Amino acid sequence: MVKRVSPLEPSGPGNRFAYGLFQHGLFHLLFRGVYGMSIADMRALPDGPVILACNHRSFLDPLVLGAAVDRRVTYMMKAKYYDIPALNWFFRMARCIVVEAEGGDRRNVLRESVAVLRAGGVLGMFPEGHISDDGFMGPVEPGLAMIARRTNASVIPVHLGGTREALKKGDKFLHLSRMTARMGEPMSIADYPEGRQGADAFMRDCMGAIAAMGARSAERIGDAAGVRLPA
Repeated sequence: MVKRVSPLEPSGPGNRFAYGLFQHGLFHLLFRGVYGMSIADMRALPDGPVILACNHRSFLDPLVLGAAVDRRVTYMMKAKYYDIPALNWFFRMARCIVVEAEGGDRRNVLRESVAVLRAGGVLGMFPEGHISDDGFMGPVEPGLAMIARRTNASVIPVHLGGTREALKKGDKFLHLSRMTARMGEPMSIADYPEGRQGADAFMRDCMGAIAAMGARSAERIGDAAGVRLPA
């Protein structure tokens, strides 16, 4: 039976054990052991509200990102995936924020995202808003800057490499690939002017940091890593 659980639902000992077992246990061993994921650039997350801003190349990205960091991460997830009966139990356990079709509940998603951060949590965001069709970073949506401004949360850019090669959009089976997870320096939107101009500058700098990390990952794993490299 498909159910919904609020991302703010208190997590008891059983829930915390299950999350740790999957994200910091099984998935960490899978991506590190089988896929050789390099996490040399990852470090302990600071206490308090944090937004992880990441490129988006595969359905694996939330699992890989969650396995690479040391705190619990809350993600936004489209209802059509959250409500898949065979997987619903996992997404309820993970306390995902449900996004209805066509973004009709954008206000509710914003409210729950802000609530997670004001409770001192970690929010994983993919500023492009969807999985890249060709594997390269594309235009971004305004949600990241808006949520960062409302919560004054630290924003940490992260680049994941190799996930699309392991599971490309439309694929049904996993493939072997080398993975990388790289973390940039924390950013604060408070360092940027109020208004659209400041938000745009913040997003350019954040996505630029992600792209720069992707270029370094390309040298390590031998693929484009989701950025357009100069000729």
